[in-house]
Amino acid sequence: MKWIKVAIGAVIAISIIPLVVLSVINIKKSLETEKKITITFVNDYSHHSFDVYLFTNTLSNEELIDYVEKGYTISNLYDYTNDITITIINWNFEDLVVLEMFDNNSVEYKFNFSSGYTIINNSYDSIYNANAKDIVLMDIILTKNPTKNHKLIATLISFVPIIFAGGVLLYFYKPFKKD
Repeated sequence: MKWIKVAIGAVIAISIIPLVVLSVINIKKSLETEKKITITFVNDYSHHSFDVYLFTNTLSNEELIDYVEKGYTISNLYDYTNDITITIINWNFEDLVVLEMFDNNSVEYKFNFSSGYTIINNSYDSIYNANAKDIVLMDIILTKNPTKNHKLIATLISFVPIIFAGGVLLYFYKPFKKD
């Protein structure tokens, strides 16, 4: 009878190894801090009027709105032409047709999806020491930070297989009471 317990214990011990490995992988994934999505679009300089540069763009608002509805936030713009990463501190949609953004230097970026125009205010040139009308390719970078509760729940769920296997082992190796 004792050899049956040893055999069952050995099988369970060997089967625990993949559970431990998978749990560690799940814990590592659950502790990731942020997920990034990059949407690249083309700007075609149209003209300069008043205090703004006007561009036509290839940005689609459906894709952008889908990510925003999934909990992503707009964190950065990247100007490929001038190799500038722009930190966005405030943004909002006006009637899902106009996206207005402000960076950490108070430069305004407006994307009008009904007309297909991008508007960048004139201060871009002096703040970033670049010529805004030369911008051809840009990225909108969206990030999603998981909340603390999601991280905790994912971590706790990752421990379930280990706890179950430990309970089974404890059941088999627990000394039986003799009456």
